[in-house]
Amino acid sequence: MMKVPMSEIAARIVNLQALLAKHDTDVAILSQNADLFYFTGTVQDGHLVVPAQGNPVFLVRRDPQRAESQSFLRPIRPMKSIRELAAAVTEAVEGSRLQRVGLELDVLPANTFFFFDEKLFPRQQLVDVSGLVRQVRMVKSPWEIQMMRGAAAISRAVSDAVPELMHEGVTELELTIELERVARKAGHLGLIRLRNPNMDMYFGHILSGPDAAVPAYGDMPTGGCGVSPAFGQGPSERKIMRNEMVSVDTMLSFHGYLSDQTRNFCLGTPPSRLREAYALSRQILERLCAEGVPGSVTGELYAEICRWVDEAGWTNNFMGVGDQRVSFVGHGLGIEVDELPIIAAGQRMVLQEGMTFAVEPKFVLPGMGLAGIENTYVVTPEGLESLNTAPEELICL
Repeated sequence: MMKVPMSEIAARIVNLQALLAKHDTDVAILSQNADLFYFTGTVQDGHLVVPAQGNPVFLVRRDPQRAESQSFLRPIRPMKSIRELAAAVTEAVEGSRLQRVGLELDVLPANTFFFFDEKLFPRQQLVDVSGLVRQVRMVKSPWEIQMMRGAAAISRAVSDAVPELMHEGVTELELTIELERVARKAGHLGLIRLRNPNMDMYFGHILSGPDAAVPAYGDMPTGGCGVSPAFGQGPSERKIMRNEMVSVDTMLSFHGYLSDQTRNFCLGTPPSRLREAYALSRQILERLCAEGVPGSVTGELYAEICRWVDEAGWTNNFMGVGDQRVSFVGHGLGIEVDELPIIAAGQRMVLQEGMTFAVEPKFVLPGMGLAGIENTYVVTPEGLESLNTAPEELICL
C-alpha cells in the first residue's frame, strides 16, 4: 500500500503550526476527511490535534490499529468518547494557557460547533482555521505533483479509449460506464472529494449534442440531463449521433489526488460554430500558459481571458449562457475539487510556484451543444505546465 511519506506529513504540520502561531491560535482540531488525509496520511473516525507549538496527536475512534499501519504520524491514541478531546488538547499545548481553539468552520456541522463551544471549550474562543488549512494545502510538493501526474495518466487512458468505445447509437450513460471501467482498471479510486458540502460529483460529464448545453444545478459551466432528478447532471440515456460534438469531461483520482480533463470528439463532422469555439478554447489555454507565471494575480488573469473571449465575439456563450453563466474559468485542484486558487472575477490571490488548478474555457450553444477543453496545470517559474498529456486536438472519427 502506498503511504504518504513522513517527510510530507512533517512539512505540512510545521507549515500549519507556523500559520497558527502567526494568527495567535493555540491549537487546531481537524476532523474533515480530506484534511485528515492531508495531515496524517489516513482517513479515520478521529480528531487531529495540532498545537501551535509542540507535537500533534491523532485521537482515533475507529480504527487506531489501522491508522497506525497507514500513517507515519505519531502518537496515535485510541479515543472512546469525544469528551476525551478537551483533556488531550490541554495536554498538547503543554500547560500553556488555552485561549483560542481553531476549527474547520467551513465544513464543521453547526451542532458539532455548539457542542464544542458549550461542553468542551466553554472558556475558550473558537476560531476558524479552514483558511489556514487551505493555505497550506494550496502549494503542492514535488511528491504531490507526482501523484497528480498519476491521476493525469488515468485521464489519458480514458480519452485514448474513447475512439474504440464510442459509436453511433451508444448512449451517453453506456459510454460513461465503459470509460469508468477503463479508469478503475488504470487506478482511479472512484471517489471525488469536494470542499463544498452541498455539491455532488462522481466520474464526470460525458455529454453529447444539444443536451450538452443543458445547464448544471450547481456552480459549474456544464451540466447535462443526468438519469434522475436525484442527481440531475451528467450523462443520460440519450444516444450519441453522427455530426455531434461529444464532450468527455472527467475527474479522476490517484491515491487521493485529482486530475480534471476535458476533450472533445465527434462521429463525423461537428457544426462549424462548435469547431470554431473549440479552436478558441485551445488558443485561450495556450496564451494563458505564458501569462500564468508566479506573481500573476488570479482575478487579472480571469479579466484577461474575458477580454480575449470578447475580442473573438464569444462573450455571450462563454462559461454558460445568460443567467447560467459562471464567473470563473479555473478552480484549484489537489485532494479536493475546489481548492485554492480560483481563477475568477474579483480574486486577488497571487500565483505561487507549485500551485495546481484546472482551467476550463468552455462555450455553450443552446440547441447545438458544448465545446471546450480543460487541463490541470501546475505553476512553474516559466508559466503553466499541463499535467495532462492526452492529445488536445478535436478528434473526429
